[in-house]
Amino acid sequence: MKKIILCLVIILFPVFSYSQESVYTWYFAGNKELFKKNYDEAIKNYNKALEIDPKADFAYFNRANAKFELKDYQGARLDYNKTIMLNDQYAEAYCGRGESKYYLGDKEGACEDLKISRKLNFEEAKEVIKELCK
Repeated sequence: MKKIILCLVIILFPVFSYSQESVYTWYFAGNKELFKKNYDEAIKNYNKALEIDPKADFAYFNRANAKFELKDYQGARLDYNKTIMLNDQYAEAYCGRGESKYYLGDKEGACEDLKISRKLNFEEAKEVIKELCK
């Protein structure tokens, strides 16, 4: 029995390792495109990362950032929502969602999210609040 379990571990370990590595491979490929301002390509890479791990909050967050840069504020808001559902302490996601809400015409909701971001110690939120929540 021990030999069977050991064989399964040896056989399956590379599969699990490869999956986890692939999430980060696609995520970092997305980041590379995001920094080069190739937002559509970044989104494609984040999509591939999320196919492998639908709970990768960091991939939803950066996909939201790419959508935001494309002025797809509704799509960005949805991805920031997903980020927050997976990690309700993700301060930067509240800030991004707040900015998205602002551009979608929801100033009150925007300021609420920005205040949450500030409470979670995201320093940049203070400047965004000054700018958008007058």
